[in-house]
Amino acid sequence: MVVQGTTDSCTTPSDSFSSFLTTTFPNEYKTPTPPRLQALYSDVYRQKQSNPEGFQSSIGWWTNTLETVVRKGKQPQPQSNDHLVLHASDKLAEALRWEKVGRPIGLGAVLEELAANKTIIALPKFLKSAVSIHYQPSLTYRVASFVRWANYKGDYVVLSILKQAADTIIARQKSKPPGFTESLYTRQSFQAEFESVALKGATLSQLDVDVVLKYLERDVRVVIVQKNAVKFVEPGDAEAIAEGITEVDFGVLEMKTTLQELADQISEIEHQIQERLDKIGEHLRRGSKNIALTYLRSKKQLEELLAKRLNTQETFQTVLNKIESVATEVENPLLQQESIDATMERMADVLADHKEIEDAISLGNDLVASSAGVPDVDDDELKDELEMLIGEQKKEKEEEKGRVRLEEKGKAEEKERARGGGREEEEGEGGRGDFESGRGRGSTGVGRGASPARDGSSQRLGEAV
Repeated sequence: MVVQGTTDSCTTPSDSFSSFLTTTFPNEYKTPTPPRLQALYSDVYRQKQSNPEGFQSSIGWWTNTLETVVRKGKQPQPQSNDHLVLHASDKLAEALRWEKVGRPIGLGAVLEELAANKTIIALPKFLKSAVSIHYQPSLTYRVASFVRWANYKGDYVVLSILKQAADTIIARQKSKPPGFTESLYTRQSFQAEFESVALKGATLSQLDVDVVLKYLERDVRVVIVQKNAVKFVEPGDAEAIAEGITEVDFGVLEMKTTLQELADQISEIEHQIQERLDKIGEHLRRGSKNIALTYLRSKKQLEELLAKRLNTQETFQTVLNKIESVATEVENPLLQQESIDATMERMADVLADHKEIEDAISLGNDLVASSAGVPDVDDDELKDELEMLIGEQKKEKEEEKGRVRLEEKGKAEEKERARGGGREEEEGEGGRGDFESGRGRGSTGVGRGASPARDGSSQRLGEAV
């Protein structure tokens, strides 16, 4: 590709980005380059006074183009994973460079206009401002004949995409069964829950999640964010917002987090048990009984550990269900809080021993450390189980041999039937040939015998005479 225009340390646009522009905006990005793209890449700010309609048309095109680039995750690396934030950098300007046109020299003017009409908001200001974006005055800029690009390089939140993502998250949360515990998340569980559903065909980055949480908290007022906790509330519920996230909320959230970690660990232990079973079978087939016995011992320890984790999981789930029941069944808020507090106090022994909880959610060094506290398995018991596994394996082998013999017998019978059918067909063809031949001979015999018959008749007539 021939590239004209100013040069700098940035590279020319990648083929994939060029292909994206050509496919998404075929009327502007095509060969030969149309005058329309040349006008869009020029200093559009000059049109603001001389040609207001043309200026608004150019701004509308750039708005759609930049929003599409951000939404589709097509920004130059390493910011391509962000779907709510526009990174206006030299890399972006260089990626937009086009053959025989160069870089868009009016991009600074475009960003100025988009910021002025609140299509985009500078990221630092968005994250730090205590005032809702709905109440911030529109920005005004002095009229200038040329807007310097360097003055507007930076990161910007794209509000149209942000609002769409926020609306989708709110709708998904509302679709969940109503409940006290369903409204609570950690930042990590919030991201895991909503990152892949907020925008169709995209996964929100960590920065995107920070942006959408700020918007939901400050501007829409449907969540409360404290420390690492996130709580959904009814829109604009001033009392709930003023109360914030309570100690009960934090306790419930800790239990939810522990339950999730326990579920992950249980899944991993079950996977490890299956791996031990596979290894046992593999070494028994090789005749390595001692190695198989070692894996069997490990499997039994893992099963003991699994039983403990399942018991812990059941305990936490029971308490969590009790809290949910109290929160939904008790109408008086004071009684509700007292009931929840009482339930939490009954759970104090479980929550107090953080070391035991952490031990319950940590496998550690391939589960070697996790065997601590698990009773050793009796050798005789292990040997008995090993012999049982050997017997099962032998039985499986015999059953497999039986299946193979049946299959082979079936195939042989099928072949025999096929051969028999062929012979019958050949014999049938031969029989039909003999029949036809015999019929021909029979016809001939009748013909030859006609005269003697007639002669015989004449002879009998003569004798009669």
